[in-house]
Amino acid sequence: MRRMDRRDFLKGSAALGGAVVLSGCGSSSGIKADTGGGASSVAPVTYGGDVSAEPNKLVISEWPGYEAGGTKAQTYGLLAGKSYTKKYGAGSLKYADYGNDDKCLNAMKAGQKFDLLHPCVGYVHDYVNAGVVEPFDTSLLSNFPNLYPEMTARGVIDGQQYWIPWDWGFSSILYRTDKVDPADAAEGWGLFWNEKYSGKISMWDGGSTPVEIAGLLSDPPAKEPYHMTADELDRAKQLLITQKPLNKFYWTSEYGNMQPAFKSGDIWVTYSWPNDYKDMAAALGEDKVEFMQEPSQGILAWVCGFMLGKDTASPIHAHEYVESFINKAACAQMTNAFAYGTSNTEVTPADITDKALAESLKLGDPHAIESAHLQSWAPNRRALQQAWQEVKAS
Repeated sequence: MRRMDRRDFLKGSAALGGAVVLSGCGSSSGIKADTGGGASSVAPVTYGGDVSAEPNKLVISEWPGYEAGGTKAQTYGLLAGKSYTKKYGAGSLKYADYGNDDKCLNAMKAGQKFDLLHPCVGYVHDYVNAGVVEPFDTSLLSNFPNLYPEMTARGVIDGQQYWIPWDWGFSSILYRTDKVDPADAAEGWGLFWNEKYSGKISMWDGGSTPVEIAGLLSDPPAKEPYHMTADELDRAKQLLITQKPLNKFYWTSEYGNMQPAFKSGDIWVTYSWPNDYKDMAAALGEDKVEFMQEPSQGILAWVCGFMLGKDTASPIHAHEYVESFINKAACAQMTNAFAYGTSNTEVTPADITDKALAESLKLGDPHAIESAHLQSWAPNRRALQQAWQEVKAS
């Protein structure tokens, strides 16, 4: 939730005429260099051999809804004739629920193996430092040159491309406009602490993320939510402990328990993404749902993408899978299905079918980045995770 270099993104925006890929990735200073180790500097990795010699099987840690072969995410490559599942069969893929970045990172550090995973930009250094991933061979990705360079640069560590950006979007407060007083909504992230809505609130069980949100609300606010001092972290933790009893539950699954509870009216206020706004507006009516565009403390933003698991037995298969997602047709499909932006520079506002939704979410407005806190690497990740565990145990 730290802000990315806004000048770099705006320069790209001017070159692309305000393409969809740009908005939402705001910043003031960019992602700090990794000082905690990681891979040593070596020549770019290459993967030779024949794909037919590899096991026709990939195990992928993925956010629900993005699984290829029958869900929203991959009618994608079919449009470009590059569908992985059309070529190899959906039965060759096995998925694990990514859960959240902290959950997947900890699982892999404990020994869980994946061929591919879908982390967000703030965790790239953590995975590399943990030694659980390996670099991509970008020569095997024909659409890599079409990806936005300021995004791909965030996946380079010691000259190696460890992360391939794909999707980006905002994180904010989804709330029922027919249940929540507009004056209370003006509290921004503070709405989660409003006792008037006790039992109708659901914070995401999002590992480090709730701690960083609390950092924005602490008194005084944390100067850098991803780089909190010990005192700032303690204040954030105490705020979350006071917030805990107001929740109906901490949600763990976007489709499994958050959306159903919001749709039924069990909760009125929740942490969410644009896809949830799109889904709930369709289910309940646009007049009853709002995705807060300008919380007073700032809207959050993220960029997520693919990483390659360490010692995968099927690296060429894995590259083909990623290629089937980063082509223009697949990226445009993703934007229309989920209301998220894409890293593919060939996708423009003209490719968005729902113009009203694109306007309301500022998908074509590069200046929207100026008010967004973009997720970035937290050198004190373990302390953030520990604080959240202590909140849940309180």
